[in-house]
Amino acid sequence: MACDMVCVDWGVSLSKAKKELGDSKGISGNLDPSILFAPEELIRAEVRANIMASGGPGKHVLNLGHGVIQGTPEPAIGWLVDEAKNFRG
Repeated sequence: MACDMVCVDWGVSLSKAKKELGDSKGISGNLDPSILFAPEELIRAEVRANIMASGGPGKHVLNLGHGVIQGTPEPAIGWLVDEAKNFRG
């Protein structure tokens, strides 16, 4: 595939995507956007789990698998961004 990066949704295992694509392609995405309706600690835990599933910090671009759902609480987006910026594995 002629691209530098592939965005995957939450239905795709990050480890499987990395295995299929190899090291030559970057991976973005994978967080289920519905997680942003969960309590803060669950959102933060999902961010950490997603980062670790990719191989640790710096191994993929953390992103929602399909954008922000209408009605998502704004603080939830802040918790996601905050955890992504501060988690060091």
